[in-house]
Amino acid sequence: ALNSQVKAIACEIEDKLPIADLAAASIVVIEVDPASRNSLERIEMLRAQLPSVQVIAGLGNVDIATSRQLLRRGVSDIVALPFTLDELVTSIVDTAAQMDPETEARTALAPFVTMIKSIGGAGSTTVLTHLAAQMAHDMGEGKRACIIDLDIQSGDVAQYLGASARLSLMDLLEAGDRLDSELLHSVASEGHDLVDIIAPPTDIVPIESIDFEQLMRVITMARRIYDIVLVDLPASFTNWSLSTVYAADISILVGTLTIPSLRHAKRQLDFLVSMGIPKDTIHVVLNQVENKMFKSIDSSDAEKALKHPVLTTLSEDEANLRAAQDQGKLIYAVQKRSKFSKDIMKLGDLVAARLTEAK
Repeated sequence: ALNSQVKAIACEIEDKLPIADLAAASIVVIEVDPASRNSLERIEMLRAQLPSVQVIAGLGNVDIATSRQLLRRGVSDIVALPFTLDELVTSIVDTAAQMDPETEARTALAPFVTMIKSIGGAGSTTVLTHLAAQMAHDMGEGKRACIIDLDIQSGDVAQYLGASARLSLMDLLEAGDRLDSELLHSVASEGHDLVDIIAPPTDIVPIESIDFEQLMRVITMARRIYDIVLVDLPASFTNWSLSTVYAADISILVGTLTIPSLRHAKRQLDFLVSMGIPKDTIHVVLNQVENKMFKSIDSSDAEKALKHPVLTTLSEDEANLRAAQDQGKLIYAVQKRSKFSKDIMKLGDLVAARLTEAK
């Protein structure tokens, strides 16, 4: 009966834990070698980064001293290795029975979307800010989105929404074990009635200075507090940004109907797929599409060039968008009805459907 709910993840004793892969779990069963310092430290890291996840430890030799040590580190149960199927299922069922369903419901992870720009000027930040507000609106009353601006050297999400941020992402990344929901709330600034923003640092920092494990703690914390989390990524791929794409439920690649943009988008798609990102989790959105009767390139041509389906297109509305962004607002503030806003509503529905499929 548990078969459809169990996922096996290969991980050697001395390897780092794949926190991103474990973030959606309710219970993690993990082999522990008391002779390995790394093996024991992984338990502490797992409990610190995913506090609501219950941990069952598998031990080759179960002794009182090691058992006490593991229980002090927050392990829920211990099973002897090699275990029988009955023993494992009994441990899982007993651990699940001790979990508070209301707590689990409150700590369920919100959807997580990354936004990738094919080329500078594609308008990915414009799409991201409007999509965040639209999806929070569509989720119903009281729902709220969080945008984490990971374009740490040139991100301007806060400026687009007129937000004033005293603290930044770096305050969360440098918090270490002090990271909690209260600190995250203090860093997040309101950019819209339905959207909070975690801004990049005001000073330029080396793009490789981000610690992915701590970043995942921040993202996971945000996913437990908000109803949807969207991340704006830098133009260049790094080890941590690529890992962030891998950890996301889906990714949106924003491009335009121009030869340079399509060329870059094709290279990015090929690279992401070659690095093991499932192709069906990457969705192409073409922005700034002019409403002309005769076009040199259309979305079907783009699909052929990319060898990848186009999720949807967004109409060009440069004048209204620039006027709104100059005021730090969304397009609805200057033009209640526009083709672009209708396209964003459609995109919100499509993204919601893809997130449902990704579960």
